[in-house]
This record gives sequence, C-alpha cells and structure tokens, in this order.
Amino acid sequence: MSNDSQLPENTNQRNSSDFPTDFVGFGEDDLQKLDESSTQPIDSSKIYGVMEASSLPSEDFESPITPKIFTKLTKLEKTSMIAIVIALITTAALTILHFYKEIPVGSEIAEKISLPVEGEILSVSAFETYWRKPITQGETPDIVRGGVILIPTIKIQASGKSGAIRVFFRDGEGDFVGDSTTLIISKNESLTISATDGFTDKSMHASYRTGQTSRWIIQILEGPSIDAPIEKFKTLFETEISTDIR
Repeated sequence: MSNDSQLPENTNQRNSSDFPTDFVGFGEDDLQKLDESSTQPIDSSKIYGVMEASSLPSEDFESPITPKIFTKLTKLEKTSMIAIVIALITTAALTILHFYKEIPVGSEIAEKISLPVEGEILSVSAFETYWRKPITQGETPDIVRGGVILIPTIKIQASGKSGAIRVFFRDGEGDFVGDSTTLIISKNESLTISATDGFTDKSMHASYRTGQTSRWIIQILEGPSIDAPIEKFKTLFETEISTDIR
C-alpha cells in the first residue's frame, strides 16, 4: 500500500554534480576582493573617453580652418593696402605741418615788428618772447603769484640816451596780468623781464598753444625816467607772446 501522504520530490532541486565542471563559486576571499574593488576610485578618462596628454594636438598644430588673410591676398591687393597706408601717413604729416605753421613762434612774432624800433628816447634792436618756470630759489627768485607754474617773459636788446622802459603784460581778454615793470636804460643793454602772473596749469598752455585761447600781449613803453607820470610814457611797440617754453 502506497503512502499517499509522502510529499512529492522537488524536481527543481539540483546537485552540485549538475553544475558545469568549470563553475567556481564565491568564497569569503572572493567576496572581500569584490568589496575592495568597489571602493577603488574610478578612472573617469576611461569611462568618458578623455584623450591622454600624449594624444592631444601639439601647440604648433595648425587648424585647417585658420584664416590666412595676408597670404591669400593678391599682389594687386597688397599694393593697394600699402598705398592706402602711405596716403594716411602723408595726410597726417601734412596736417601736423600745416597746424604747426599756424602757431606763431618767437621768431615769426618778432618778424611782424620792423626792427629796429626807434623811439624818441630808446631803440630796440631785437627781442624774443617765451614762457618759463618761475625761479623760486637762489639770490634773485621771481616774485610771482602762488600756484603759478609758467610765466611769460620777454628778452629785449635796447639802447639809447638816459631814459626808462616800462613793460605791461595783458592776457587774451586784454586785461592786465600781474604788475608792470619799469627799468632804467642808459646804454646798450640786454634786459629780461617776466610777468608776476601766468598759467597755473599745463592744460592752460596747451590751450594757448593750440589757439583755443587768445594770445597774450606785451606792451613796451619808453619814458624820460622811472619816476615820470604814466602820461609821459609812450608806446614803442606791442607784440604777442609766443608759445615757446624754455
């Protein structure tokens, strides 16, 4: 009599002999090695395909799309470009030369006056005008207003019988600048006379030089003596002050 209560055999159960002979199972050592390998840093270059330094293009590598403007120009185009550059340089040079000629300098200003200038007492055979820095040290420092960095100056070669010469400085508006200077003339003398006021900034002279401001004027008068009243002084000549700096 068969025992119907006996469980059926598990048909899915397999013995170790059923596995292929080359199958190797995981031991403790294998699991440890697997765990260690999972903690090792990943080389991203191998994953994302980053190029190694040795495989990168060298610095002197020339891209095939690099423009070669100058090498592609024809001979006619190169000649035209050179001609344009020469024309621009020539135009700039002529402009500067013309601009320079429009700015009167000392010699040109002096040529406007017919020399020698003969007065009743004095005679002026030569003169020149310029700007200079005030002398602030030494035995004979200039007496100038505070903050002035450039003062107008006139150098005169004068002669004649006993008399006096008086010098006035006027700005571009015609106003008196600083104090007048009166000196005795008794023979042939070379005089250098400067104003007691002037420019307080270099930009003022730059504007003066480029003609943005009107020329300053020097008035030269002669008189019988330094103590003579102003009505006894007569004008010898007037002249503009040049843009020259010394």
